[in-house]
Amino acid sequence: MHLVSRRVLMILIAAMVCFPLVGCSSGGKSTVRGRVVTGSVGQAVAVSPEDERLEEDGIPGMKVVVMSKGGSASQGRGVYARATSDEFGDFELVFPGGTFPSDMVTIQVTGDGVFTARSTTYMPTQGGSLLCIVIPRPGYVRPEQNRESE
Repeated sequence: MHLVSRRVLMILIAAMVCFPLVGCSSGGKSTVRGRVVTGSVGQAVAVSPEDERLEEDGIPGMKVVVMSKGGSASQGRGVYARATSDEFGDFELVFPGGTFPSDMVTIQVTGDGVFTARSTTYMPTQGGSLLCIVIPRPGYVRPEQNRESE
């Protein structure tokens, strides 16, 4: 009986040590950075931060929505995060603790002068970036960029 009590005690101690670690790891927020650029297809893809397409001129004012597969951006159903691209086309999606999607998601990008891009993909992990490609509408003129010389 003494051996069983010792095992139970060891299991309880291990559980008490692990429980706070699990709680702390999901308590922080996750952030994904990305850029919206023009291209010949409308899609979003996870890329490494070294992907040269992230160096292309971005499109400002684009609305990026990450939602569950089958979610609705207009009704707010299944939405994980929203962002609007800045003057360089860059955006940052913030996922509060425990809400970073591990399954496939739908990413929708909308804005003036482009066709709505909606695609299903996985979110980037471990420092990856999200590249959102939109198709410009005929007659669309890209706003002037105020990029600094690199």
